[in-house]
Amino acid sequence: MKMDEKLLKKEEIGKLYEYLSRYYNFYAPVKINGQVNFKKISNPDEIELDFLNSRIPPKEVIFPRMETLFKYKMNGKDIEILEGNNEPEKNIIFGIRPCDAYSFHLLEMFFAWGKFQDELFLSKRKNTVLMGLGCNEPRQTCFCTSLDYQGHPHRSENMDIFLCDLGDNFLFKAVSKAGKAIMDKLTWLSNAGKNDLKKADDLLKRAESLMAPKLNIDDTADILDKCFDDPLWEDISANCLGCGTCAFLCPTCTCFDVVDEPDKYNNRGKRIRIWDTCQFCIYTLHTSGHNPRNSKIERCRNRILHKFSYYPKNYGLIGCVGCGRCVQSCPVNNDIRQIIKKINRINKQNKEEEILVS
Repeated sequence: MKMDEKLLKKEEIGKLYEYLSRYYNFYAPVKINGQVNFKKISNPDEIELDFLNSRIPPKEVIFPRMETLFKYKMNGKDIEILEGNNEPEKNIIFGIRPCDAYSFHLLEMFFAWGKFQDELFLSKRKNTVLMGLGCNEPRQTCFCTSLDYQGHPHRSENMDIFLCDLGDNFLFKAVSKAGKAIMDKLTWLSNAGKNDLKKADDLLKRAESLMAPKLNIDDTADILDKCFDDPLWEDISANCLGCGTCAFLCPTCTCFDVVDEPDKYNNRGKRIRIWDTCQFCIYTLHTSGHNPRNSKIERCRNRILHKFSYYPKNYGLIGCVGCGRCVQSCPVNNDIRQIIKKINRINKQNKEEEILVS
């Protein structure tokens, strides 16, 4: 959908917030204790625009670390499920980066897959507007340009509105119908000129030049199909602490646990969903005591297979967006990019062995 580009002056962000906060919960990057994360704000002065990316991905807005699925009350052996407010709130996420915007697409595919869909997540996603911000200064750990979704620092797909920081102004571009409807209401936006568009294009070219060389991921899924028992996994998992940092900071990880919190004194309770990770030994522990992933080897292998093998098989897409959070925050410096290179070397070694045999 081709849309006209507008200009949003940085001094007008307060005006933008004042209008949109009437209709949406307004989430934006906020700096707290030196870290930037997306929070619901009540004052536009809270917005932090000088950041590379948030530490915790903005998926937390619609897939929170802990959320109540339903409440219930008990009367003897009888349990009554209490009907809550099922009307989803409308959200807008201001400043979401392109890789994180794409992660919402992957999350949506996961929660909508199969016969039983996650209506709670899907209703939140349907009622959330993404106002994205291009990356003029990508981190050295970013590798979105290597992935299969044609990622790049100014990718606007999967957003409703795309912003590019031009200095004193933002280039303001509607991407979806929802974004166009919002833009049409903001009659005070000025029109963008050719120089503004050229500056945005120059910023994109510069940002792409700052990205690390592309990884070869074309054959990774096929290679993984053939190396389930390869010694590679022992090497990769050797220094892993099993802390789960990579999973809890990943914008596409979806593992969760469901637990009941009973309040027996008041004959009531609630069922909650909380984030979990396949990197924890207890995640796959059976009540029998058996654990199919009993060591770090199996758990590290599952993480890689989930992103680069299972996701392509189930959805036809790689389950990684190249945000680099796992690289940035791993306490033992395990680098997913180096792991992919090791996997690709297996294929090269196998081909060399086939040539020698022939």
